[in-house]
Amino acid sequence: MTPEQRAILTSIGVKLRDFPDTIDLDYLDYSKPPKLVMTLTQEAAGLSNPINMQDTRACFEAWCLIIKAKTNKSKLEIELDVKDIKEADYDGKLPKNGHWGRFLYRILKFSEQYKYWFELSSTLGKIKDKFQNYLDSHTFVTSAPDKKPKEDIANSNLESYVEYLFCDSISAQKDILNLLSVTTIDRQLPVSLFEGSKSNTTGVFTGGKSAIDFWALNGDTINVYELKSDNPMVGIITEIFFYSNYVHDVFISKSMDHGKGGVKTEPGTYRSYDKIGGKKVKGIMLSNSNRKGWHSSLGKPTRNEIERIMNANGMFGAIQYEFLEYHLNPLKIGGYYISK
Repeated sequence: MTPEQRAILTSIGVKLRDFPDTIDLDYLDYSKPPKLVMTLTQEAAGLSNPINMQDTRACFEAWCLIIKAKTNKSKLEIELDVKDIKEADYDGKLPKNGHWGRFLYRILKFSEQYKYWFELSSTLGKIKDKFQNYLDSHTFVTSAPDKKPKEDIANSNLESYVEYLFCDSISAQKDILNLLSVTTIDRQLPVSLFEGSKSNTTGVFTGGKSAIDFWALNGDTINVYELKSDNPMVGIITEIFFYSNYVHDVFISKSMDHGKGGVKTEPGTYRSYDKIGGKKVKGIMLSNSNRKGWHSSLGKPTRNEIERIMNANGMFGAIQYEFLEYHLNPLKIGGYYISK
C-alpha cells in the first residue's frame, strides 16, 4: 500500500493492513455525497496481459464492499474506472478474451445491483451499455462437464481435498453447510459461455478450468460455494458474486439480461448437470476459521456488514449471500477432517 492510498483510506475511516498498490485511489471530499474513485490497471480489466478476477489487483467488488463496510462515511459513493481506457477499446461485439468478457459482465451486474452507492466512469458506463446491448441481441450456450470430477484426493491440492470431503460427508452437509435434508450436491460446475455455439473462437467468458467449487440443491435454492482452505483471499467475494449471477442467469432466468440474451445449457449428465434448477441462488463464501483462514480484511464484524450490503442488491431475494466457516483439522495418520 502506498502512503497516498493509506492517507485516503484513513481519511474515510478505513483501516487496512494491505491494499494493492496497483489500484489508484482518489477521494473527492468536496463531492456531495463524498466519492472515492477506484482506478484499475488494464491488466485487471482483462484488456492486456489479463490477470484472474480473484487476484487482489483485480477483485474490485471485494475492495468496494470492504471499504463500504469499514468506512465512517455512511453515504460514501464509489466510482470505478480503468486507466487510459477508451470507448473504442470495446466494439460492442464478442469480447476479445474471456477475462475481458467476465469483467464486462461483472461491471454490468455490480453497477445495476448496487447503483445507490456504486457507479462507473463515463467511459466505462458507455462500454457497459455496449456490452449490455451485445448480450440482449445474441443467444448463448454453456459447456456441460464431459467427465467425472477428479477422485484421486490423496494427490489433490488442499482445497480439492476439502471440496471432496464436503461433497462426500452427510454430517458436514448437515452440521456445517446447514443442508436440512438429503439433497443433490456435486463438484466443479463449469462457468463458461459461448456466443451461438460452442467453439474455440466463440467464448464470452474464460473456459478451461473455470468452475464453481461445488454446489447443492436446497429446496428451491441453488447453493453455490466458493471454498478456501488455508488460503485467505479477499477475492473470494468477487468469485462468489460472478458465480452467483452466472448461475442465476443461466439456470434460473435462462437469459443473460433480464429476459434478453437467451442462454441454453448444453446437454450433459456428468456431475449432476442435468439436475440443476430452482428459483433462487445463495452464494456462500466458505473458509476455515482456524489456521490460515479469513483474510485480515475480513474479520467477523466486516463480514457481517458485507453480507448485509451484498444482500441489499435489488434482486428481491433472487440472489443472496452468506459467509460460512469450518475447522480444518489434521488427522494423526495424515490428511485432514473438517468440523464445525
